[in-house]
Amino acid sequence: MFTQIYSNHKNVLEAAQERISFVFDSFENIIVSISGGKDSTVLAWLALKEAEKRDRKIGLFFFDEEVIYQATADQVE
Repeated sequence: MFTQIYSNHKNVLEAAQERISFVFDSFENIIVSISGGKDSTVLAWLALKEAEKRDRKIGLFFFDEEVIYQATADQVE
């Protein structure tokens, strides 16, 4: 089982950015699955910012098995 150790010197945003950077260092093709909710939207935004910084492109996959409201679809678009 993995044990997650957080540094006292990093906030949640910095830790997320570090993990996303690791993914970009480790993989050539990156696809972020988003549901349109706040968590996946923030993840997509952070990944897009990292891709922009590295002059790379990523894929976004929109999928939600629950009811999809028009406002959610508009936000993702």
